[in-house]
Amino acid sequence: MHRIFLPIYQYLRKHKGLRYTLLAGSFLIFLFFGLKIHLEEDVIKLLPRSSLRNEVAFSDIGLIDKVFIQITSSDPENPVDPETLGMYIDEYTDALLERDTTGEYITMILRSIGIETALGAMDYGFEHLPSFIDTSCYPRMAAALLPEAIEAQMAENAVLMDEDMTGTTTQMVCTDPFNLRSILLEGILPGGLGGTDVDEAAEDAGGYAIVDGHFFCPDKTVALAFLSPSFHQTNSGKGTRFNRILTQETQRFEKAHPDARVLVHGTPLGGYSNASTIKKDLAFTVGISLLVILLFLLFCFRSPNFIRHLLVPVIYGTAFALACIYWIKGFMSLMALGCGAIVMGVALSYCLHILIHYYYVEDIETVMREESTPVFLGCLTTVGAFLGLLFTESEMLRDFGLFSTFLLVGNTLYALIFLPHDIKPGHVGFRKSKGFPLIERINNLPWDRHPAILVVMAAIVVAGIIMSPKVKFDADLRNLNYETETLRESQRLYSEKNEGGFKDLYFASYDNDFDRALTINEALTERIDSLKETGLVKRSTSLVSLLFQTTERQQERIDAWKAFWTPERITDARRNLAAAARKQHLDPGTFEAFFSLVGMDYQPGSLLEAGVLPEDLLSNYIEQQPEGRKLIFNSVAFEPQDTDPVTDRLVSLPGVIVLEPFYYCRDMVRVVHDDFSLTLLISSLFVLIVLLIAFRNFWIALISFLPMFLSWYVLQGLMAIFGLEFNMINIVISTFIFGIGVDYSIFVMEGLLQEARTGSTDRLEFHKVAIFFSAMVLVITVASLIFAVHPAISSIGIITLIGMASTILMAYSLEPFIFRKLCKVRYFRRSFGIKED
Repeated sequence: MHRIFLPIYQYLRKHKGLRYTLLAGSFLIFLFFGLKIHLEEDVIKLLPRSSLRNEVAFSDIGLIDKVFIQITSSDPENPVDPETLGMYIDEYTDALLERDTTGEYITMILRSIGIETALGAMDYGFEHLPSFIDTSCYPRMAAALLPEAIEAQMAENAVLMDEDMTGTTTQMVCTDPFNLRSILLEGILPGGLGGTDVDEAAEDAGGYAIVDGHFFCPDKTVALAFLSPSFHQTNSGKGTRFNRILTQETQRFEKAHPDARVLVHGTPLGGYSNASTIKKDLAFTVGISLLVILLFLLFCFRSPNFIRHLLVPVIYGTAFALACIYWIKGFMSLMALGCGAIVMGVALSYCLHILIHYYYVEDIETVMREESTPVFLGCLTTVGAFLGLLFTESEMLRDFGLFSTFLLVGNTLYALIFLPHDIKPGHVGFRKSKGFPLIERINNLPWDRHPAILVVMAAIVVAGIIMSPKVKFDADLRNLNYETETLRESQRLYSEKNEGGFKDLYFASYDNDFDRALTINEALTERIDSLKETGLVKRSTSLVSLLFQTTERQQERIDAWKAFWTPERITDARRNLAAAARKQHLDPGTFEAFFSLVGMDYQPGSLLEAGVLPEDLLSNYIEQQPEGRKLIFNSVAFEPQDTDPVTDRLVSLPGVIVLEPFYYCRDMVRVVHDDFSLTLLISSLFVLIVLLIAFRNFWIALISFLPMFLSWYVLQGLMAIFGLEFNMINIVISTFIFGIGVDYSIFVMEGLLQEARTGSTDRLEFHKVAIFFSAMVLVITVASLIFAVHPAISSIGIITLIGMASTILMAYSLEPFIFRKLCKVRYFRRSFGIKED
């Protein structure tokens, strides 16, 4: 490659203006577009989108993004009464809405349900009464029309009407003198609406208690509100500002009301917690490791310019990578960028090889002749390893592959085109007479000659090959997510108070046609009921099944209503009601409105389109997506250990999903295994072909390829031995290890060939010094990740250290050992171009 890059160097040396224009212009362009890239922070981006069901589960579903607001007593020994908690929840949510008058962050907040909503729903219910009465209710209705039942109910009606101060209850009783409302609404509000206060009668509205219209947990110690954000959890900017508003209002509120405590949780807050932790971890670990690296190199080379020559190419390459990804797709995963920080260590190694070679030879053209090929070849093979990730279905892995590829390409082009013009003898702290005695002493150890070292390496390789099939893969992405203790405390309180310690998941029936979605929901409800009978399901909501029916089902119920209310039954009911009313000194004509309802000509209706239920309440049960899909939600509670059996049974129904995208990780073991097997095959073939073309010798290429090939088995084997598991983050490090393994192999092979052909060990010594510094840079970078708080980041550290250590040791021992053994065979000596003595 020196035939390409050396003439470029010589030309640009004579045309400084052109060189500076190219450098400054290209960097500013890359920086301008690179800064415009959008960073996705959702860990769900790790998942492959291989089916329609997955796509629906991963779509922008408002229910998933809801934020749960809880206000409870700060001192459990002195609980705040429900009425005060209700006022507190109003004050807190009003303050949030005042902070967001434009609706930039908040779409709506469901915090109460008024009597108007309940009565409006009841009015609609009576207007479409037959549509809400299942045929199984008619035996109970017939019992309610018996003379003795009518007499008992009329006595109760008299008391209710006598105590009514507003006229609301009297109107309700006149419309329904037989208390058929209890049969209609018992699934919605157990106890019916028979009390004087609708709010107090509602003891369990969808699993929550209601006091004065406000939502509470069943024991009324926690007031609840449900906030629907106007942004998706992956919008990092709005998520950060929204979290700041919540934090400020919470602090203000708790200061004003020391007796209360506010706890909030939800997917958007979890996404913010996850993303902010990644950012802090990267800033801390990469920042600290970079500082340590710079101090280490500054101590060794005694020149600030040396540090500048290392950093500038990486900065240039990073800008180039971000700009390229922006041009290709406009966004990338923040997690991929975090993993890509490790690749910067690889990028530094290419510059290190050039600078350290110059440290010894002090002639830039000699450096270009001797380093252009191994540096370019090392970059090409490493890029080939990373490009294999583009064949996976995971968006994050593809982003990591793209970022790593473009970073290395941009860095290497800078190192071979622009860097040579800036290097001066003093810039690398030229101390040829002293060198690096300690490093050279380590490098000169008999790595490839000492029997003990070779036996240990062979044992590690054999153990790795034997144990590699036993390595496990953690497919649960929840183990890679991170939430603060405050969020976890809020979730624990909600689970303890509202779910009884059970796990609660939402399941959705979906279809573009609402009637079809309702039909699917009926099948889902039947399956849930069957699981209740077996004891697997402990609790579920059935509100949708009660309120929403298909047109066909409504017509069936209307026909059943007409068949029930025969003229004879109406006559008997009217006569028995009149007799019972007179006994209570009530006018029978007061209840004539009921018989008007009985005689109406009912038609199927659409509660969804009637506008009876407010949007903030309806969104908890039904969602209409912009693309026309309708989703119907059901909440199901079960023991945590029964998650998979219950979920498997329910999502096996066509048109049913669970609103838990992590559930679909269960197929990731197979998908990732298939994907990564393909990635390894493609990367390995690409690297081997490049080595064959570069060295033009099959055996040299094969020996250089050996550390990369064996390191994969050694890594897997050691992970199995130490009980470590792959996950969707640290598995990408395998490609990183391949890349760096091939780099080290290429540089060692270049030195071995020169030694065998000329007898000079200089180049091998130079390369080993560069490899040592490169390894130190990578070890420091990777070791710092072990101290990260985020599990996805910290999981990378130990895996990489194992892989790097095995790769370096094999490049130092097995590769030279095999090469030197083959050199003793005349056939191979001729093949390697080694002259006979």
